[in-house]
Amino acid sequence: MAYNNSNPAYSAAMGNAAGMAVIAAGAVGLANAIGDGLAAAAEARYQARYDDALDRAVSHAAEMEAMARESMRLFAELEAENKRLRAACQQRQEVIDLLKAKARA
Repeated sequence: MAYNNSNPAYSAAMGNAAGMAVIAAGAVGLANAIGDGLAAAAEARYQARYDDALDRAVSHAAEMEAMARESMRLFAELEAENKRLRAACQQRQEVIDLLKAKARA
């Protein structure tokens, strides 16, 4: 049994049903597009922060490497100086021992 309503508002609503469906689909599409845009912006911000942190880490590692190389160079200089000082102390001790031996004789 078909329902036939002669109400003009009902007839207008039924005539606009397709248009309202199109508008609803467009609203859903717009909401999805806004959500996708927000997600893309969040991803871009995350990627920018990640890239910045990575650049800072690489820069810090390069600074640490340069500092380590300079430390090793200074350490080698100190070892050489230590070796020279030990040799000088050894020679002086030999002179002291020789002078002591002559003084006893």
